[in-house]
Amino acid sequence: MSPSAPSSEDVMQDLVARFPDLISEAVGELLLVKREQPVADSHDGSGRWSIDHLFVTREAVPVLVELKRAVDTRLRREVVGQMLDYAANASAYWQSSALAESFAATTRAANKDPDAVLAEFVGTGDVSGFWEQLGSNLRAGRMKLLFVADVIPRELARIVEFMNDQMEADVRAIELRWFSGDEGHMTLSPRVIGETERSAAAKTSRRGTLPPASIDDWVASKIAPFGAEQVTASTIFRGLIEQAGGSLGIPATQGSIYGCFKSADGRKFYPFHFWPAKVPTISLSLTYLANHPAFADERVRQTLYNEAVAAIGPLSSKNIKGFPAFEATRLLDPNLAKRFAGLVNKMLEIAHAAVS
Repeated sequence: MSPSAPSSEDVMQDLVARFPDLISEAVGELLLVKREQPVADSHDGSGRWSIDHLFVTREAVPVLVELKRAVDTRLRREVVGQMLDYAANASAYWQSSALAESFAATTRAANKDPDAVLAEFVGTGDVSGFWEQLGSNLRAGRMKLLFVADVIPRELARIVEFMNDQMEADVRAIELRWFSGDEGHMTLSPRVIGETERSAAAKTSRRGTLPPASIDDWVASKIAPFGAEQVTASTIFRGLIEQAGGSLGIPATQGSIYGCFKSADGRKFYPFHFWPAKVPTISLSLTYLANHPAFADERVRQTLYNEAVAAIGPLSSKNIKGFPAFEATRLLDPNLAKRFAGLVNKMLEIAHAAVS
């Protein structure tokens, strides 16, 4: 293989969009939201600029990627100004709902189901609150900025290291070296530039971890602002889980209350979550159930989903690998709360029958 160069910027953009692993060493696994994501400079603006790629991490941190070829003279200082324009205005004017729509359009264009793709990517994370968390990260300036080029000039490398030391955002440059061989074969070799031990330690110290919270405190903080009915719904949910022999907990991200059960073999599983979101909801968390042997078969999860629809009514999604949900205040109906209790018991029957 001999050193080479990309034939065009579009070729580079296409490869990065299709193979985000090329740049993931700097920021972790990535999911593409959109190529050429518009960036407005006002609340009612349609998009003054566009960032080459917008990705997200599993923690719902936005990753802005600006890509240039080494022959582009803008790779020195101008690209830094561009990125700062994009980051500042994205933090101010991007709406999480619009970004969710961008992701859905990108995913459907690839003939894939957006809910399924997101659930698979996030894994055991907070899928229901993912886009809201993305919005929170944007408003707090928690984002990752990546400059990508086939050659990173020394001037840009120094600027990136300085920015990464000084900013809340993580800033990196990825040098994506190109090599070509016979019969059109091509190899790309990434090199990460930008992180220093000082910046890594400082940012870890500033961000820290969330302090533990009791469930009562969580409800007071996350649910009470929605009104008394939502608090009552959370109390009913908690009571129904405990009456069925389950326990309640809050994940480290504090994005929900979960109901935890144990099957006869002692294995824990988490079939229901209470989410704050824009309107508090309760999900049948099929993503987590899929990891339990009793529910690994899609037909079993489909049966449980059908039982949920029969007991509660239409759910927010038909994705049996996702988090189909219903508004929490529906539990204020005693008859529906009784049917929900029956659904919990049905789920436990399936779990215990698979082990016995």
